This record gives sequence, structure tokens and C-alpha cells, in this order.
Amino acid sequence: MARRRRRKFKFKIKKPSLATTAAFLFLVLGVISLFSIFGLTRSFLNGFSAYLGELFGWGVLIFPFLCVLSGLYFWGITWRWTTPRFLASLALFLASALSLTALISPEAGGRLGVFFSKTLTGPFTPLGAFLILACLVAASLLLAANIPFKEALNKFALQIRQFLNWSRREVFGTWAELLRRRREQRAEKEVEIVRDAEEEEGEEEKEKTAKPKIKITGWSREVERAPKEAVVEVLKEERGETVRKVEPAGLEPVSKQMQSGWNYPPLDLLSDAYESAAERGDIEQNAEVITQTLGSFGIQAKVAEVNLGPAVTQYALELAEGTKISQITSLQNDLALALAAPTGTVRIEAPIPGRSLVGVEVPNYSASLVSLKSVLSSEAMKLMKSKLAVPLGYNVAGETVVADIAQWPHVLIAGATGSGKSVLLHSVISTLLFRNAPYEIRLILVDPKRVELTQYEGVPHLLTPVIVEVEKVISALKWAIAEMERRYQKLQEAGARDLFSYNQANPNSKLPYILIIVDELADVMAFAANEVEKLVCRIAQMSRAVGIHLVLSTQRPSVDVLTGLIKANIPTRIALNVTSGTDSRVIIDTVGAEKLLGRGDMLYLPPNLAKPIRIQGVFVSLEEIKKLLEFIREQSMAFSQPQLAEGRLTEPMVEFKEPAAEEPEDPLFSEALRVIINHDRASASLLQRRLSIGYARAARLLDELEERGLVGPKDGSKPREVYGVKIRQYLEKLTRP
Repeated sequence: MARRRRRKFKFKIKKPSLATTAAFLFLVLGVISLFSIFGLTRSFLNGFSAYLGELFGWGVLIFPFLCVLSGLYFWGITWRWTTPRFLASLALFLASALSLTALISPEAGGRLGVFFSKTLTGPFTPLGAFLILACLVAASLLLAANIPFKEALNKFALQIRQFLNWSRREVFGTWAELLRRRREQRAEKEVEIVRDAEEEEGEEEKEKTAKPKIKITGWSREVERAPKEAVVEVLKEERGETVRKVEPAGLEPVSKQMQSGWNYPPLDLLSDAYESAAERGDIEQNAEVITQTLGSFGIQAKVAEVNLGPAVTQYALELAEGTKISQITSLQNDLALALAAPTGTVRIEAPIPGRSLVGVEVPNYSASLVSLKSVLSSEAMKLMKSKLAVPLGYNVAGETVVADIAQWPHVLIAGATGSGKSVLLHSVISTLLFRNAPYEIRLILVDPKRVELTQYEGVPHLLTPVIVEVEKVISALKWAIAEMERRYQKLQEAGARDLFSYNQANPNSKLPYILIIVDELADVMAFAANEVEKLVCRIAQMSRAVGIHLVLSTQRPSVDVLTGLIKANIPTRIALNVTSGTDSRVIIDTVGAEKLLGRGDMLYLPPNLAKPIRIQGVFVSLEEIKKLLEFIREQSMAFSQPQLAEGRLTEPMVEFKEPAAEEPEDPLFSEALRVIINHDRASASLLQRRLSIGYARAARLLDELEERGLVGPKDGSKPREVYGVKIRQYLEKLTRP
């Protein structure tokens, strides 16, 4: 019979159960120790209280808190005081401080302090043990604060410096003030004694002829004043110099309307009835949540100020010295989760330009609309004398942001559908119509969508009817280049550097500003990308001085629309809400536009700033635009054309270049057109295969097509561009009877 194997006794316990048991024991020990300090224990625990006092000495005040924090750590509670680093530093501080105390007074250090101190005084002298223990105390404090030794020294030196400054200002300053007052009192007494002596001597006539005197506060001397002067003389406290008080000069009045019969539209045409207050939530609670969330990640920060914007609320944080900005920016999603942001995202501006603060921009639950009337009547807009000044909206601090198109001098605008791009264009055009007469600015509007800018048809400010055919845009750009060269010639003859100085020197032959606004650049680039890119770059490079400016907008900011050449020549960018971070990098060379809220929320990057500014754009309704256009059209009937002599354009608009009407030389010309339009490409090999002709004849056909403007020029290894619209028009003319 086989012997039965005895089973071994195994004591198995899971790690969570072990941690819970340890947490329970530490918490009970800490609570009992805390009660024993204040004498709240029963008689059966009095011996335990006395034992703790003998063991730890004065450290019995720290031991209960160490036990409680250790219990919370094993319980799994995450807190800045329950980290292993802090608990280890607290235990090290308790042991080293008790040992240091035991070197001086063994009873105060307790048995634990006496044990450690005797252990160190054995191999070292008492002085060496004292130095070692002092270093351990300092190391425990640095470990608890989690700061480097150099930074701790800098902070300590800063506190000492602040204390010395305070003592010098408060203590020594008060003492110096008392001495000064005593000297003044002593000087006044001497003056009174002299006056009494003069009265006793009977010098009454001197007192009658003496000039009146005025005592200046804060000075121990008196200043004589001429009795007949009307100016008020004061003493500068810094130097004691006598100066005249001058009233501040008022602002220069705005220039009156030119005597041309044109009445500028009043602001009463606009409405502010749709303005409403923004709903921001509990601002104080949000500030506390931000501070606590950053503190849970070991970042010490406090909310220095709160900026109330129409679409977002910015909480400006003041960080502790030595905190890296990258630590803040990496916590965007964590802050959005803690704040329960309405859009699920927050934007961090690190740092705020011009300030040593970091901004956390939290979206409002409901945004406040910015009316065109409020920004046009703002003080910032009134101070702008430029005719090309346009308000963009309010920044995150609620301040009006006004831009000057002449300083841009060209701008790229990009935004997805519904981001507020068209409303931004309407606000720019409406502002220019409010502030300019037809002889001061002329507009060329390009609207391939045919629904946004066509309502401005019939406005006398237009240089040409609103362009809706894409093929006519190239003609408009070519005319702008010709006008640019003509104006440069005029400036050269007049010896002027720019249009402003030319108009000042020639008030009777002023030239108007010309603004070219393209609502959808992607459609134009799809028609003839290479030609449009060359024309836009030529205008952007040279037209600033002669007053020709470009405003290009698109809802598809891809690299094939906003090419590198176009971006290099147009420095000003406005990014509204886009669909991805890639599109944001294309328009403003950084991410952030994909987190905008839409409906006019934009990032504005002027040429003089390295970081974009967040702005809530201006809203103008269709009813306001209709009222403005009705007012302008009513007086445009009486505004006769001869009054436009100052700004009349001498060269006619270049019309769309159509193919030559004469018969082509090759009888296969029309067949070649059909082959090219069917295959959407033009090459000699294609014509050779489809028409069964040789290379020489196919090359002559391509040259003839290029001369008639039906295909693009040869560009290295790239295929020729095919102008499909022109080819179809030409084929229709050939089929007409």
C-alpha cells in the first residue's frame, strides 16, 4: 500500500489583499497615535502613548501623519502627499532630524534618535555626525519639494533679497521719513523765530513789500510766485524743476467728406439687436479645476488672470520657476476632460505673446456674436486714419482687432464649409464701402460660386462686373499687371515712392486703391494652375507700392492650391476652422486651426508676428448688406461718371482671348482637338497613334494649338495643360452654320 503524501501548507495571498491589509494597519496605527498625542485614548492605551513618546521624542507629532499617508498610499489614493517619493523623504527627514536632535538633547530625540546618533558617532566624531545628519535633513527637504539644489538656492536667495528689500523699504524708509520730518519741523521753527525777531525790530514795511509765498507739499523750501502770471508752476518731485502745466491736445478731427457729391453710408444702417451675452459656466470653478489638474501631474501653477472673449475664455497661468512649457502643452486632452469642454478640446497658447504667462482657452457654452456696428464704432477703429482699415473682430481679451490692408499687403484666407469665410469677406467689403467713395477704392470681385458676391452687382465701386466665369480671371490678373506697370511709370515721373505720397503730391489726379477679391481660389487654380500662379506671384511681389492688393480665399488649403510660391509672396494669413492639422500647417505653418470652433473663430497671422492671434470674427447679416447696397445704389444714380476723373482707369479691361477665327492650316486640326478633349491630355505621341500621322505633323499641330491658346506650353517632362473650355467653345464655332 502506497504511503499517502502529506500536503504542504501554503499560505497564498493576492497582492491587492496584501496592500489593503497594509493600508488598514497603517491607518489604524496612525489614528491611534494621533489620538494619543491629544490624550483622547482610554486608560488601556496610555502605555502605548508613553511608549511612542519615549521612542520618537518630539517626532511623535510627525509619526501619525506618516502612518496615515502610508495607509492612503497602499489604499490606492493618488495625491501629491501620498507618492512614494514624498513618503520616503518624510521618513528620511524624521530619522535624520531625530538623530540631529539627539546629539544635543537625547531625551528630545527619543530612543530612535539616540540609536542613529550613536551609530554615527562611533566611526565619526560628533562634529562629523552633525554635518552628515544636517546634509540628510537638507536632502530630505529637497526630495520632498522635488526641485534641484541649484533651484532651491536661487529661491532661497530670492527670498532673502525680497526680505532685504522689504526691510530697506519699510524699516529704513520709515526711519528716513521720520528724520526728514524732523528736519522740516526744525527748519519751520527757525523761520518762525526769524520772523518774530523781524516783527520785534519793527520792520513792518519789509513785510508789506514782500512777495506772497506758496508752500509745496513734500519740500522744505518755499517757491516765489509772480503775482501777475497766469501760468501754474509746479515742482517735479524727481528733480525739483519748475515746469508749465499744459493741457493735453485733443485728437485731430476726422477729415470731412470730399466735395464730390458722395455721401458716406451712416452706421444706422447696421443693427446690433442680435448681440447676446456669452455663457461661460462657473469661471472660478474652472480655474480651480485647471490648477488641481496640473497639480495632479506635478505641475505647480496658479491662475493669474481670466480674459473674457466672445467665443472662448482664456485662463492665464503663472507657472512655477523651472517648469517646462512642453509639460503644459502635452496635457491639452487631460484639461479638456477635466473641464468637460463643450467641444471636447481646449487650446493652449504657450506663452502668451508679450507676457510670461501660459493661456488655456476654454470654449464658451454659447458664443457672443460680434456685430459690424460695434467694431466700426469702437475707439480702435476711429483712431485708424487709413482708408483700407478693416476690423477683424475681438480677441480673447475682448479687445477690438483692426488691420490695415495696406500693411498686409495681401492675404490668404482658408476655412472649411461653415467656418465663416464668406461672412469674413462680406465684412471686409462692407467696411470698405462704408469708409470709401468710388474714387477712393475700386474692387474686382471674383465669385465662381455665383451666389456670394454677385449681390454687389451695380455698386459704383466695382471696376468691372462681378466675374463668375473662371476663364476671365486670367484676363483680370493680366490687366492688373498692366495697370501696375502704368502706375509705376507715373510714380517714377512724379518722383513718389508709393501711392499715398503720389496722391498727396497730386491732389487733382489721385489714383484709387484697387482690391482684387477671389472667393474660391481652388476653382481658378483648377482651370490654369501654372498661369494663375505666375500672375498672382507677379502682382504680390510688386503691387504694394501702387495700391493694388489681393484677398484670396479657399476652402481647400492644399499644397496644389496654395503653392509654395504663392505662400512665399503673401505673408498675411487668416485660418478659420479646417478639417485637419495638415490643412492648418499649409495655411499658417503650424497646427491649431483644426481646433477652432467655426462661425468666425479664426487665427490671424500678420507679417509682423511669429504666432497667430485668435479672433472671433465680425458678423454681418444679409439684411444689413441689402440696406447698405440700397443706400449706395440710390446715390450712385446721381453720382455722374465725370466725377470719377481722379480715379478713372485709362486702359480698358482686357477681354477673354478667344482662338483665332481664321481657318487652320492642317485639315486634321479639328480631329486633333477631339482626340485631345476625349483623352484630356495633349502630346505628339497621342496624335501620332490616333491620327496615324508622323511626328513632324503631330508637332506642328501642337504648335498651332499652343498659338491659338487651346493647350498650354511645354514644361519639361510635365504634360501640357489642356484648356477644355476653350476647346469646346472653338468646336462649337466650327459646327455653327
